[in-house]
Amino acid sequence: MKITLRYEEASTEDLHMTLRLTLPQKYLNGTNKEVVKLFVDHYNKKNAEKSSPLSTDDLHLKIVGGDHLDNEERVRESLKAGDECYLLGKDSEGPKPKPEQTEGYQAAPVCTPVEKKAVKNADGKLRCKNFGCQKLFDPDGPPQECQHHQAAPIFHETAKWWSCCPDSKAYDFDEFMKIPGCTQGFCTNESQAKKRFLGGTDLRADSAPVRLDANAPPDPRQKLESMRRGLVAVGVDSALFEKVAGKLAQNGDLEQVCEVLKGRFSSALNSLQ
Repeated sequence: MKITLRYEEASTEDLHMTLRLTLPQKYLNGTNKEVVKLFVDHYNKKNAEKSSPLSTDDLHLKIVGGDHLDNEERVRESLKAGDECYLLGKDSEGPKPKPEQTEGYQAAPVCTPVEKKAVKNADGKLRCKNFGCQKLFDPDGPPQECQHHQAAPIFHETAKWWSCCPDSKAYDFDEFMKIPGCTQGFCTNESQAKKRFLGGTDLRADSAPVRLDANAPPDPRQKLESMRRGLVAVGVDSALFEKVAGKLAQNGDLEQVCEVLKGRFSSALNSLQ
């Protein structure tokens, strides 16, 4: 059984401790006090020179968001896999609760990039952002024609060229900027692409071989391994998963095992709605 123990009763954070451990079978049949002692022995050994030792008799377990546990209760009757517990003093109620959050699944906050405001020069003009133009234009005046390139430049080793005009290369920057544009348009202060220039990495990516099996369905063994990792991550015993999957796989059809487990998990999730 995997559990997490947290001690935050000390006055300074450097004496706080979080211990993630897998309890051997003998602890599951024992009392909560033995789990407390296991933590206390580890804590005292690590902090022998920093603080006075903790006493097992002065501490008890409290499930995070749940009940205080009696030290004489059996572990298997009071804890379950994945539980997180505080180690608290006799009269302690534990850390203060964090600000309340909206119930349900919380998506990660979306960070909206701040768009940079175009800066005008002393004459109120802006620099055109079309590839290769570089002219100044009045954004409030009539449209100003410009000759520019359609795609970003490439700087690779000492060579420089526009990706839309690969046959015209230069090795000096001034000569590179003299390569005439390949299309006509109007000056703008809006970027043509996210990347203003390309390099060797982009060239290698464009010429990388395409895997013929890229769209092939995953091997059922990979599906089962991904499933096992996901369940272990939320506290399910890996040995239990392997035992059940092994029993279902006795007929040798691993794809069928995946379908059975998918159906069972889907049914369990639907029942919680």
